[in-house]
Amino acid sequence: IARRSMAVAASFGLACALSVVVLGDESGYMASENQKMKIAAIEAEWRTETPPASFTVFGFPDVAARTTHAAVRVPWMLGLIATRSVDEPVLGIVDLVARARVRIVSGIEAHAALKALRANPSDTAAQARFAAHQADLGYGLLLLRYVSEPSTATSQQIEDAAWSTVPNVPVLFWSFRMMVGLGFYFIALFATAFYLSARHRFEQNRWFLRLAFLSLPLPWIAAELGWIVAEHGRQPWAIDGVLPTFLGVSPVPATNVWLSLSGFVIFYSALAAVDVYLMVRMIRRGPEGLGYWPPGSAARSGPQ
Repeated sequence: IARRSMAVAASFGLACALSVVVLGDESGYMASENQKMKIAAIEAEWRTETPPASFTVFGFPDVAARTTHAAVRVPWMLGLIATRSVDEPVLGIVDLVARARVRIVSGIEAHAALKALRANPSDTAAQARFAAHQADLGYGLLLLRYVSEPSTATSQQIEDAAWSTVPNVPVLFWSFRMMVGLGFYFIALFATAFYLSARHRFEQNRWFLRLAFLSLPLPWIAAELGWIVAEHGRQPWAIDGVLPTFLGVSPVPATNVWLSLSGFVIFYSALAAVDVYLMVRMIRRGPEGLGYWPPGSAARSGPQ
């Protein structure tokens, strides 16, 4: 039973680990189409490179200097992954901030026109003005973090709002690389498990069984790193380009949030404790203690 279970787990795990590479590639391509700043931050690409852009395998992003120290790059790789072409550029952070600056100025116009329409919905001039700038309203709302009225914003406040569209580059850079590193580790782990299972050599390689056991928390860590990349990478937006996160705050009191979170933690911790207790109990009893096999059967002759 143990051998069969491990054979199924190795086969399914290897197939899933390989499929994640394909899904991750497609996800990266979609992000490069719709969340260009996230891609630039993940790669710590401060300035637009001549296409096709290189992929930074390793480096130390320096936010203050807007550069990446000791960068180890693979030529062309980012351009091929992000754009599926050799002539389309992957925009860098500085260039995307410049675009955000222009959209913030346009968003100021949209916000002013919206205020005029609230005062007089039949104002045709305000209607035309809003229609021309409404796509950038969300960028104008970014200024509400710095000033109560966007139309009175200074050039420095506009600059600060433009740079607020850049998420935390070091956090994204390292979270993404740790996530990808774990993904390739899983491929190697399950490929080894598949090989040992096919050769019936698990018992002769107890080091691998220990390694597999120690690797149990890693999928959850990889998943959390993925959530960091996904959720932190879209900041400062609750809805990209439309609603800033600081304006999307719920009116629910903090006490209610703490109570609901505490309830979930207690409930699922209790389930986990019961699950671990039952699993350990069944493992200690072994297949013989379950009474599924008659005396003298192969299941009683030794581990299977």
